[in-house]
Amino acid sequence: MKPEQSVEIPELSDLVIEELLKRPEDEAFDRTLGGQENIGRKIAGFGTKNGGLLLVGQDDLAKSGEVQGIVEEEFQKEFGNAIAGVKPTPLTQQKIVSVGGVKVAIIRVQNVGELKPCSYNGVYYERKGDTTPRLSPEEVRRYHLLFGSANAEDIPTHAKKTDIDESELTVYSTLLKKANENIIHSVTAPNGFLTVRGVVVLSRKPDEYLEGTFMEIQRYDNFIGSAPNPVGPAIKISKPARQLIEEAAAIVEQNLPIIRTYEGAKMVHAPSIPPSVIREAVANSVAHRNYRSHEHIRIRIYSDGFDVSNPAVINEKMWADIVANQTTYHPNEGIYTFLNPAQLYEGRGEGIWKIREELEKRGMVAPEFKVIGEGPSAFYAKISLTPARAKDLKRKKLEELITSRTEIKTSDVMKKLKVSRVTAISMLKELVEQQKLEHEGGGRSSKYRVKTPSAPEITRKGD
Repeated sequence: MKPEQSVEIPELSDLVIEELLKRPEDEAFDRTLGGQENIGRKIAGFGTKNGGLLLVGQDDLAKSGEVQGIVEEEFQKEFGNAIAGVKPTPLTQQKIVSVGGVKVAIIRVQNVGELKPCSYNGVYYERKGDTTPRLSPEEVRRYHLLFGSANAEDIPTHAKKTDIDESELTVYSTLLKKANENIIHSVTAPNGFLTVRGVVVLSRKPDEYLEGTFMEIQRYDNFIGSAPNPVGPAIKISKPARQLIEEAAAIVEQNLPIIRTYEGAKMVHAPSIPPSVIREAVANSVAHRNYRSHEHIRIRIYSDGFDVSNPAVINEKMWADIVANQTTYHPNEGIYTFLNPAQLYEGRGEGIWKIREELEKRGMVAPEFKVIGEGPSAFYAKISLTPARAKDLKRKKLEELITSRTEIKTSDVMKKLKVSRVTAISMLKELVEQQKLEHEGGGRSSKYRVKTPSAPEITRKGD
């Protein structure tokens, strides 16, 4: 698959409707009677290929070519719903034209450049000749290989300079000691639209231009790992990166338990997890997010901590190498350049090590970091407020418990130690690996049999 040649799509003002009604369908032109699905698929196909023109309100020439027209209000609704389902969203323009007593719509679609391919409702399409077929998994993979090496931060979006949050621009002008014009230039693509970096850092509503560029925060009335019991609706936030990190970190801090201590007779309230740890975990999810992905960042707050997951750039093998060699990585250097002077980072690509160090100093359970999947992948971080010694005490209690039994179930551990099912299973699995228990059955009949230590073999002299 070779990179496509740039094709100039005529401006709507230059089109002559009488000529368009007679034009045969080709790679840069198509027509449809309407319907959200038809419009959505054809826009996605043009976005993947070289762009094109879509005439709505006329039947295919191969059928009848009849101009049935559109109901403008219905068309606008269909078009709005269709374009919302096309990801990444190509730049489009539309024009309503009267023809013989009825109205037709002309939609001009630009290709999405290095953001290819385009999907509609999760299915990828490409314009091929006069048809718009689905792309096969192999074709999608080739597109991703072809454009995957491009720096995602520099890819143009359809956000305009007028979409910039002026208050954020002023903040960064002060922090970076640069003129507004210079900052805008650094986040603008050659075609005049904002790049991914510009949308993430400066646009008022990033998710209007980049799919999944928001955070979803949900609070749960239970412990990490147990069956989810959500409290109220999830909160969705889409703001410039600096505001997003600060607001999300504040929400997490406000919804975690507090620690009460005394300074003389005065009671002092302090966060159960250091604010620097919360901020670092949230900031990492923004700075390390894979901005080619349609998935968003999720934060879940529990009674005993919180976890964060975001689409990842790295895969499981790369993460294993990073952990083994204690190296750092930073996939979005441009975004980091903006966030660093805003003091939203403790270190350059060293967030996880800073979090570990801070929690260890406070005697808390070590955080869990992992990458799930090879592609697409997700980065997962879990921060628990449980003291490290509390975990050791529970482990000791479990070992004492099995000395008085011949078998034990997960529910027994949950009840006696007051832990979640996931934690109970994890603790029992450790004892299985240590050859102290033997797992039998599955599902409701699952149980763990206590293994009796075998007596040492007696050797006789002369054997």
